Amino acid sequence: MNIPNLLSLSRIFLAIPVFILTALGEKYFIAALIVFIVASLTDLFDGLIARKKGQVTDLGKFLDQISDKILINSTFIALLTIGNIPGWFVALIVGRDTYVSGLRMFLASKDIIIPADILGKIKTVLEIVLIVLIYLQLWNILSNILLYLTLIISLVSAANYTIKNLKAFTEA
Repeated sequence: MNIPNLLSLSRIFLAIPVFILTALGEKYFIAALIVFIVASLTDLFDGLIARKKGQVTDLGKFLDQISDKILINSTFIALLTIGNIPGWFVALIVGRDTYVSGLRMFLASKDIIIPADILGKIKTVLEIVLIVLIYLQLWNILSNILLYLTLIISLVSAANYTIKNLKAFTEA
């Protein structure tokens, strides 16, 4: 197990306290925000280290994507439970992520590993910024714009993954 993969795994384990701290209420928001930021930074560092040290692996590609989804989706669900984000948004994001994960599993069964593309990376950055704004209770016009922009990029990203891999569907 290399350092980038350990960082991805740590993101999964950091997601649990974020969820719990957020769900406990407002007095734990700062602690949850700090844990969330640390977990989000592991996403940046795992990729940088993997590329710099030539440690990009199929396991790492899988762990990176799954740990991102666990961190982001559990945080969105926690924010939903305390009324800080609309349910329709969370449902669409979780649905998109479930679809893309299923697509990746299907393609992996055909020995096709899809790394995150630029739209997926932009989606993750937008989600992280949106979550930080919500934690900082900066819900304003910027947050609303960011919410819709995040949703649009997320859905376009899912369509992009599908279109790029249409050939695998026709061979199924």
